[in-house]
Amino acid sequence: MPALTELVDRETLQDIQDNFTAFARLATEVLDADGRPITAPTDPTHRIASDMALQLLIETEQAQDGSLSAPIVVNGETLGSIVIHPGQIAPDAAITDADRERLESICDRLKIAGRDRAELFDAAEDTYAAKVGASIQFLYLIANAIAQLCYEQHENQQRLRELSALYDISTALASQRELGPILETAAHTVARVLSVRAVVIRLLRTRQGKPELQSAAVFGMSDELADKGKTLVNKSELTRKALAGEMVYIADMTTDPRSFYPEDCKREGVVSMLSTGLMVQDQGIGTIQLFTGQPRTFTHFEEDLTRAIAQLVATAIRNAQLIDEQSRTRAIIRQVKLARDVQRRMLPQYEPALPGYDIAGAYVPSYDLGGDFYDYINLEGSLGLAMGDVVGKGVAASLLMAHVRASLRAYAHGLYDLDKVMERVNHALTRDTRDNEFATLWYGTLDPRTRRLTYCNAGHEPGLLLRDGRIIPLDTGGMVVGILSPLHYDKGVIDLRPGDTLLLHSDGLPDAMDAQDQRFGRERVEGLLRATEGRTARQAVADIRRAVKEHQGTRRAADDLTLVVVKVS
Repeated sequence: MPALTELVDRETLQDIQDNFTAFARLATEVLDADGRPITAPTDPTHRIASDMALQLLIETEQAQDGSLSAPIVVNGETLGSIVIHPGQIAPDAAITDADRERLESICDRLKIAGRDRAELFDAAEDTYAAKVGASIQFLYLIANAIAQLCYEQHENQQRLRELSALYDISTALASQRELGPILETAAHTVARVLSVRAVVIRLLRTRQGKPELQSAAVFGMSDELADKGKTLVNKSELTRKALAGEMVYIADMTTDPRSFYPEDCKREGVVSMLSTGLMVQDQGIGTIQLFTGQPRTFTHFEEDLTRAIAQLVATAIRNAQLIDEQSRTRAIIRQVKLARDVQRRMLPQYEPALPGYDIAGAYVPSYDLGGDFYDYINLEGSLGLAMGDVVGKGVAASLLMAHVRASLRAYAHGLYDLDKVMERVNHALTRDTRDNEFATLWYGTLDPRTRRLTYCNAGHEPGLLLRDGRIIPLDTGGMVVGILSPLHYDKGVIDLRPGDTLLLHSDGLPDAMDAQDQRFGRERVEGLLRATEGRTARQAVADIRRAVKEHQGTRRAADDLTLVVVKVS
């Protein structure tokens, strides 16, 4: 339980103690739960003088019939009063004849006479007047106590009404999940709870680059008038205030110069309007407007309730938007997974069985969808080896990758010269993509009988040929594909020998970063290539992947990693 002073202030307790002391003539004090004094000791002499002065002051303000009234006032409004009627107050603040007779009898028995008897009667007069003053002050204290109880009860009733209203609205909103039904339910429930004729909920939209409030839910008003109320934010000061969270009130929409459509409001019977913003993290996402059919001044309680309702509606709107976003995100994730599966199927499912050669490849995406690819193309006795890397990541990069792969496959089967193949791929990509969409591409054909490798490199990482401990870069070609057309590409030719190892890779290999932002680097790449001697192609690919992973540590890869290793037996 709270302490006594948390429920009743010290000044009130002091007044009660002092008045009771003066009235009952008994020493009194107020203690806390631990027996410690809360109030100061009452000064009887000062208290009696104060009560007598108060009694004389109040006597001058009595009604003509002699009655004394203590009003019960709550929030400036008189709810009632406590009245002491004539005859119940000693008009001259003197003792009665009966009291005097009792005092006379006491003085006789005690043989008090003369000056001592006169002083006793004077003291009696003073004491009686003090009691009357204390009694009158008690009267006002009681009236104030009743007023305080009334105020607390009034506050409790308002809080109960507010909680009941918010419960009704939250219950109604909780039964809906989609934004449209949520807003319609909110408008209908708010109109019922606050006893207003119409409710319009508007949401902030952007139209032609300008913010605009558009009606999203209407109750009790024609759609025609509600649509007319669509207001450009930069043209209405009241709208800007509402969107800032302020309470906006118009007493009469039919006469107020701030009203945009007074004649329409008059025709529809709309008079007073109360509006405030729907706020999410201190940002206005819309407004809620309450309209009455009769002139109405909204109380502070109704304004507070409207503000609380607006916050509840704003939260429901945001939750609905989040649920919708989550639903769309889940749908996108499903589509991304489907696209990822399609992309994986575009990669070679098996290594080519080519007598005299050991071939292995790997693709390690940094995200679900990437822009790298490698491919083996059967060319009727020869094998096409391709590796590409398109700009960007994600869905766009994966679609561009599919386009490059499809174009390469189409032209590789129809053309013999690699330089012409690359020119056609470049032309197709330039024609169908934007200026900032391009790809790097390394493509070669291997004749397994003659061991001749013909290749063309369009801006890709050069192929690395390990021969007798020496590394030969295969970088003959031209620009990246997809930027400018027509372009000329050169082709390179090299005859492979037994023991040669060819490494094709994307830039995700040398550009792999560790936690200290250190690149994996070309020196490490060449060192790994030399270390593949005596290893199978599959083992070489695994060694390279493991070395890159150890270099990156816990850092996530920023780019895809694509590898192809070809060993000549």
